[in-house]
Amino acid sequence: ESTNIDKLRGKVVLIDFWTYTCINCIRTLPYLKAWDEKYRDQGLVIIGVHTPEFEFEKVAKNVKKAVEQDGIKYLVVQDNDFKTWNAYDNQYWPAKYIIDANGNVRYHHFGEGNYDETEKVIQQLLKEAGASPNVAINNEEGQNYARSPETYLGYQRVAGFNSTENISKDKVANYTAPTTLSPNTFAFAGNWTVGSQRAMPQKGASLVYNFDAKEVFLVMRPINGNSKVKVFLDGKPVDSTNGGSDVVNGEVTVDTDRLYNLIKLNDGQRHILELDFEDSNLELYAFTFG
Repeated sequence: ESTNIDKLRGKVVLIDFWTYTCINCIRTLPYLKAWDEKYRDQGLVIIGVHTPEFEFEKVAKNVKKAVEQDGIKYLVVQDNDFKTWNAYDNQYWPAKYIIDANGNVRYHHFGEGNYDETEKVIQQLLKEAGASPNVAINNEEGQNYARSPETYLGYQRVAGFNSTENISKDKVANYTAPTTLSPNTFAFAGNWTVGSQRAMPQKGASLVYNFDAKEVFLVMRPINGNSKVKVFLDGKPVDSTNGGSDVVNGEVTVDTDRLYNLIKLNDGQRHILELDFEDSNLELYAFTFG
């Protein structure tokens, strides 16, 4: 499906900058899909501008697969060169800009939240354009329990790295985890190759992270076929009480490039996560928390 700007004159347009492995973006999708359903017939056009954070997110088939899996029915365009992102002088994932029927940007919001306020603006601008959207506004605000920050594993943006050794860029090196890990820090153990955007464990390597959150997510990509990762919490294999939705019998099968849910607790708590790698077939990009 394609559109052009002329066809959007007289419509209210919501531009959503997102990328498919970003947990903050993923958590806003249900609201966008609901607004698309409620207001499309009233003249709202939502356009998802997919601006990639990682190299593999530029691949069209990966984006298409994510759009299908997330059940997105509105138009999604790829912004691999950041042209639209830069035109808006945008700096955040996710970011929403709402444009009125005359083509003026009337509202923006960065990050999650403010769903009622955003929907009020949608209704107001639709009314200005001559529609009559009489729908009750009642968006449930999700709670974020994360007290650990988003953590990149490539050396370009790495923070909280706590192995005994310094990072050796772009070559295989052996790392050691400290006996005690400070809060919100992580360490590699065994042989790893650390690139600018990603870290690649060799068979037998491990990673430990001292986190404080309810949920732990990790962006991973298999190099060929599938990979398996064993997941431990405080030294014990995770089970159905604390494992994330992608963990089966204490193990994650990495079969595609995406965000994997490793840990799911009842509320925000501090724990030690350990990942053990059973092959040399993985690229790890970033941890996020919920």
